[in-house]
Amino acid sequence: MYEFTFLTPDRGAGFIKRLEAEGLDVTVARDPMAEEATTVSIPDDIDDALADRIEGWYEEETQAAEAEMFREGRMEASISAGVWVTLENGQASFAPVDPSIMSRMLSVLTSDELGDFVDRVARAVEHPDDTPVCARRED
Repeated sequence: MYEFTFLTPDRGAGFIKRLEAEGLDVTVARDPMAEEATTVSIPDDIDDALADRIEGWYEEETQAAEAEMFREGRMEASISAGVWVTLENGQASFAPVDPSIMSRMLSVLTSDELGDFVDRVARAVEHPDDTPVCARRED
């Protein structure tokens, strides 16, 4: 599956129409951890030329939506992108991330993969380990 994430009010509506016009099976889901995030998924068994066109459409859509938010003065929307970091003691903190960076990360990682990455970073910060990488075991 190819996944594309939108953090914009239109939730990628134009992008979805383009995908459907290509006859692709499109799945749209809201992220359970971040209500403002919408993930659009398509099968990954498409040819490379179409995949390249779709990637271009995605860039066009996200850049146009961000430009529209700037024009309308809705800068506060850019603050809503980020990740929740939960510490071992249960304390949680929201780490803001630039929406374009978050969008790029979520275009290659699933929400679960990103969450696992963030959890590992938090664990490493809480429990520093200076063991050489070559001597460590995967947990």
